[in-house]
Amino acid sequence: MHTHYFELRAIPQIEITEVNVVNQVMQKLHQVLVNFQGNLGISFPCYNVRRTLGGIIRIFGTEAELQEFKSALQQQAAIADYVLILPITAIPAEVKGYLRLIRVNPKGQSALRRAEKRLTAQGKWSTDVKQKMVDKWGSVNLTYPHLHFYSQSTEQSFILWIKQEKSSTAVEGVFNSYGLSKTATVPDF
Repeated sequence: MHTHYFELRAIPQIEITEVNVVNQVMQKLHQVLVNFQGNLGISFPCYNVRRTLGGIIRIFGTEAELQEFKSALQQQAAIADYVLILPITAIPAEVKGYLRLIRVNPKGQSALRRAEKRLTAQGKWSTDVKQKMVDKWGSVNLTYPHLHFYSQSTEQSFILWIKQEKSSTAVEGVFNSYGLSKTATVPDF
């Protein structure tokens, strides 16, 4: 159960936009979050301001986990140059509700090509099947705020789309290595 949180606030930079600062900081956060086995969640209090995530990142967990996480984070060189790390604080007793931040994986042309290859081998490919896939995948709304990541394991760049859903009740669960979850919530205040 999350009892505490702390915030990272982007420091305005002359040569780098706030969006790029948050991208860089989230890249470093991801490298540290991997070691916390799904216990820490994040939120973006300024989510969808100008279709961005905003310049504040909140990290939620227990006080002990956050102390350990904060120590590991402060060892990342770029973090102190780009964000203010605020003190760990108890979550307020009164909250507006809860948030679920979900990674959205839109399908694209490469997924269509893979499906065509797989279904052709099975003898199930047709123009009707192709049209159904295009209709289904073409309707994905890509207006969600997002981050640009570079995978160190695959050495490829990718976009991490983030959908925020409101919830009236808290839901326990596991967070991924980006601090997001399809089921678990974090407080909204």
